[in-house]
Amino acid sequence: MKISPAKILVIDDELGMREGIRRILMGEGHQVEVAENGQEGLAKGLKQEYDLYFLDLKMPDLDGTEVLRKIKAKYPEAICVIITAYASIDTAVETTQLGAYNYMAKPFTPDELLHLTNRALERRWYILEARRLREERERRLLEVAREKSRIRTIINAIDDGILVLNQQGELVFFNPRFLQLLDIQTELKIGEQVVQILPAQMAKQIQEILNNHQYFKAIRQEIVIKPPAEMVVMVNTTPVLDESGQLIGVVSVFRDISQLKQLELLKSQFVNMVAHELKAPLGAIQGYLEMIINKTLGDEPEIYEKYLKRSLERSRALLDLINDLLNISRIEAGKVRREIERVCLSELVQEAVEFFRSEAEKRSITITLDLQPDLFVDVDKEELLRVLNNLISNAIKYNKDSGEIHISTSKNKHYVSIRVRDTGIGMKEEEKARLFEEFFRAKNQYTRGITGTGLGLSLVKKIVESYAGKIIVESEFEKGSTFTVFLPESLNSSKNK
Repeated sequence: MKISPAKILVIDDELGMREGIRRILMGEGHQVEVAENGQEGLAKGLKQEYDLYFLDLKMPDLDGTEVLRKIKAKYPEAICVIITAYASIDTAVETTQLGAYNYMAKPFTPDELLHLTNRALERRWYILEARRLREERERRLLEVAREKSRIRTIINAIDDGILVLNQQGELVFFNPRFLQLLDIQTELKIGEQVVQILPAQMAKQIQEILNNHQYFKAIRQEIVIKPPAEMVVMVNTTPVLDESGQLIGVVSVFRDISQLKQLELLKSQFVNMVAHELKAPLGAIQGYLEMIINKTLGDEPEIYEKYLKRSLERSRALLDLINDLLNISRIEAGKVRREIERVCLSELVQEAVEFFRSEAEKRSITITLDLQPDLFVDVDKEELLRVLNNLISNAIKYNKDSGEIHISTSKNKHYVSIRVRDTGIGMKEEEKARLFEEFFRAKNQYTRGITGTGLGLSLVKKIVESYAGKIIVESEFEKGSTFTVFLPESLNSSKNK
């Protein structure tokens, strides 16, 4: 169910965006008002409660976050959707914590706008219906339990967990989402005491409200159910008062914020890893250059040549690391510019092998090819070459002197495959499980002298998967590894045979 027609307010300083949203929503029969800046939008938004608000995050006069804060302060149940061209984890977390219903990045399609609008108006209908029922039954919360068949469908449809207790701490109402979010396995019965089975922080919230008969306030708190961020809920516990202002119970609403907390955790881990990876080579370069400038080893220039070469090697490694990070970031953001063409797989493999031929010969590593002709893929040639270069380079670096590398291509139903097998040092099971993690590098007696960023295979996996392909690895420690890449066969292949 949803509200139709709905009263909708659009606050955006971009004329095209503002009018575009207005036309689309009015075409669905809704009543749409617009505001061209934050001050005008706030004045309209506070004058009456709209069914749905669209708020631009960045406006020259008044930030959308401040507009959201003031609208939610007056209308706590307002449905607000943030729209912005400057989407980030930080702004998503901040606006969600302020009570935004959803977050939509510009540009978006009319279908995306209508889909989100319909979902939001369904939520609004549930809120208004629950509000109506609450006003009818607020005198006695236990009556809600006896008539729960009327509202259970509404409550169960809400994605938040709900728990209602009376002033004695006895269970009046709960929905299945509450059990799921708190991972409660025991059977609950209406009228029983449940405070003791709740998380300690949650129980403290409820007792604080039930024991305070002079001053009532809502309590908002994050509770970690499964650390570190597998399950984290935001709990809002609010006292319920009768017409005379006497406490008759509490209502707790549980919202799953695990995804946002996981994003925060990943961001922190990523920053720490990048800082660690940059610190070591920069420190080494600084040490070498200080030694050269201070002429610590004497005045002969030849003495310092090897330290200059090491500095150059470390700076190249830093540049490789930064380029890999930028490539991963572009792929994840969908901002990679690709020139898709029909590429012959065997020709590209031969090109990549020739590039590394001299490097392999220095260590007496033999490269053999078994390439099936007439295999084509639709890809950006430079991206696929980057995948091949990474796999062949690793097969050489992690191989043994006088080892072997065997590269083959074949057709597998609707896919073509590239197989790179080496007789190198291989991997242990725990190393193989983490192989495609960013910055992960296997550490054992064979890898101490091998340099790398730890981003190469992560980048390979992202490139392959961006073409609806996959990569698998087989490896045995001290015996070698085999990497197999599967890519969709060119759509034109069958026509050209």
